[in-house]
Amino acid sequence: MLFDEVLFGKLNIFAKGMCEAYNIAMPTDQGSLVVFFSSLSKGIKMGEGNSSVLGLALYYFASSESVRDRKTTGKTFEDIFGAITGAKVEDVEFRINPPSTDVIRQYDSLCKADWKISTDYSGNKREKGDHRIEDYVLSIKTLKGKLYGRNGELLSSKFNDEINVGSFSFRSLFLNLVSDKLGDRKAGLGSSKQTIPILEKIKEEGNLDEFKKRITLFMDYVYSDDILVVFKCGYKMRIILIPAKSFRDAIVTTLDEPNGIQEFTSIWYRWENNNLRIKWKPLHSRLISKGLPMSDFILDFHTIFDNKEFMKSINAIKNSVDEGLDEVIKSANAAIKSGQFKISN
Repeated sequence: MLFDEVLFGKLNIFAKGMCEAYNIAMPTDQGSLVVFFSSLSKGIKMGEGNSSVLGLALYYFASSESVRDRKTTGKTFEDIFGAITGAKVEDVEFRINPPSTDVIRQYDSLCKADWKISTDYSGNKREKGDHRIEDYVLSIKTLKGKLYGRNGELLSSKFNDEINVGSFSFRSLFLNLVSDKLGDRKAGLGSSKQTIPILEKIKEEGNLDEFKKRITLFMDYVYSDDILVVFKCGYKMRIILIPAKSFRDAIVTTLDEPNGIQEFTSIWYRWENNNLRIKWKPLHSRLISKGLPMSDFILDFHTIFDNKEFMKSINAIKNSVDEGLDEVIKSANAAIKSGQFKISN
């Protein structure tokens, strides 16, 4: 919409204003993005004006109870994030498969003539990054989180615990390790319960080390970008930045545990249409228990509404827009009544 476009066009100015207020740089890499979100969280709590405007945009367009269930809010968050940081949205660009590696290409000898493992994973990797800030690429995942109310109180503890991390070729991962033809739903990979017997058989046949070698190698290639997990929580928003290495290590190291297959499948949950679904809660627990680097931020939007002076200014802007629209409506109606515009069937 027109007014969304006007607001989004100003968000980068407010972001730069916040950075100036806190004497920090605009985000261009992992470290500066961590500092940026930390400052944004602090700025919202302290009532810093630029931070509060950014917070209101995130609340009204992505996190509020009235919009957070919409499928479009994920894309809207990405639009806001891009407008704030000046990030280039990757998914609107023409993409080509990135080059594979010599190690992965060695696995092509296992394939039949009509497909290659290296091509499978090159195609998977192509679709992962959502935003590019200079040379820093991020993959963004937005989920419905626990719901918090106007005073910061917890209204509902239900949240989406499953993250779609995109396509990851299961035919390449299991090639020559499993004789059965695999697939999602009822074809072996539609749930952790289905996957466990497959991995148990791989282990019994002495191939679990090969499975771990492959998954480590393939994940390192496909999931090479940091992941930003965003929970839309009403009057709060939770943002977790997971470095690519932490994401990979949290998963593949489960296979070193005594009950490794159960640990692994509690995170590496299921495939759906070749898209891999990861369980958030066990992933997050393992990131914590293994001390793997990640950054966790809470944006307390309810504190913005407690800032009476700031909200007075926002309401004045709202009233000005309302009055301007009323004038447009009056002028249009007057033109119709005077016969300046005639509407025919």
